[in-house]
Amino acid sequence: MNKSKKLIVALAISCTAAVSIASSALAVAGHANVAAVGTASSNSFYGVSYQSTYSYGQTHTQIGVLKSNLKTWRSYNESYFTGIPKITSTDNYFDTATRDNLKKFQSLKGLTADGIYGAASRNAMHASLGFSPKGYVRVGNTSIYTNYNDTASGLAGDSTYKLDHSYVTSSTLTTLGQIAQGFYNTYYKKLEINDASLIDGADTPEHSTHMDGKTVDIRNAGMTAAQEKKVIELAVANSNVKQVIFYTTHGVVSSKILVRADHADHFHLGMTN
Repeated sequence: MNKSKKLIVALAISCTAAVSIASSALAVAGHANVAAVGTASSNSFYGVSYQSTYSYGQTHTQIGVLKSNLKTWRSYNESYFTGIPKITSTDNYFDTATRDNLKKFQSLKGLTADGIYGAASRNAMHASLGFSPKGYVRVGNTSIYTNYNDTASGLAGDSTYKLDHSYVTSSTLTTLGQIAQGFYNTYYKKLEINDASLIDGADTPEHSTHMDGKTVDIRNAGMTAAQEKKVIELAVANSNVKQVIFYTTHGVVSSKILVRADHADHFHLGMTN
């Protein structure tokens, strides 16, 4: 990102009308319509000033966005909020109503209901309300694969930037399901889907290629050589997979495979659609 672009974003973030700038400023860092979190590293990269967490008593432009998110989500799920005061303002102050509504949201999403908004709550809000301007869909958790970005280990490992690389094209999601189903049918083991793209395919400091919704990493943690080979076989056999990057072929012969030593801990899949 050039300096003039960063300056524009920084000026937008300083504006007090947080919700009105959400579509432009949030999009820069891949958050779209959902309240953003960040770190010193991601803030420096994007030229923004997001916090890693937001909690009671704080004031920040993103708290206004969070309050708007919570109001919207509650409007679809009002029956769960009996006895909890409604959020009446979308100003930038984190008040008791914001805390209590967030705690209920967290509880319903299986998160620690501490009333502190961080990366885990952001991911859950993305899954609940996030919309992609490019039509990408978010990888969830199913009976045959998990989104590693949402696990405790995945969240802890993303401490440098705290970004949500969970979005893919609908065709890519279908392909992942096909590969995961074939793997599960053989080993009764779920695949761990890791980094894909940000919600709007924004530039990301962690990857040079994960910006098209068609590039996905799959972890091979705990896999045997036979299981690794199975993933490769399933991937190269799928017509929508155009490339598989891994540290070995395990004897599989295909022009789709690119061997790279720096991909020993994950498969890198590139899709056609």
